[in-house]
Amino acid sequence: MVDSCTRGGGKNYFDQNAPKQPALHCQMRLHLYFVVDRPVPQILRDLRSMSTPTPWTEGSIHSALRYYEDRVHEKPHAYLPSIGSRTGGERLTWDAPGEGATLEVPEPCPGRKAVFSTCASEPAEVRLASLRERRGTLFEWTLTAGYHTVA
Repeated sequence: MVDSCTRGGGKNYFDQNAPKQPALHCQMRLHLYFVVDRPVPQILRDLRSMSTPTPWTEGSIHSALRYYEDRVHEKPHAYLPSIGSRTGGERLTWDAPGEGATLEVPEPCPGRKAVFSTCASEPAEVRLASLRERRGTLFEWTLTAGYHTVA
């Protein structure tokens, strides 16, 4: 769980009529980690066909499937694969495929530039490196909610 408050963004040079950026925005993120020993494309197809509490967007599932078909993880400007929810508060991310992949789900509590930040992990001694030793792909399911904004 990560609780953080950050200062608002800077001036928007592309849109002169953009809404004013908040001075402070606080949000809480819950990171859930699990390892699945099934091919990721199969999991994505299952998520598409089953009725789940999280309504994943069809576009993000399609994009993630193309990530594997086009072997994006092998290209110079690769990115971490993910799918998002329709409501925007949930995201499912996982390690890129391949031995020694350079694109991995990051630890939840790296040094953050925030006005206020608290990070708690249960159990505290477990690191993602130890989860990666298990057979399968490491997934991160992130639930995000903003709880305070100062204009």
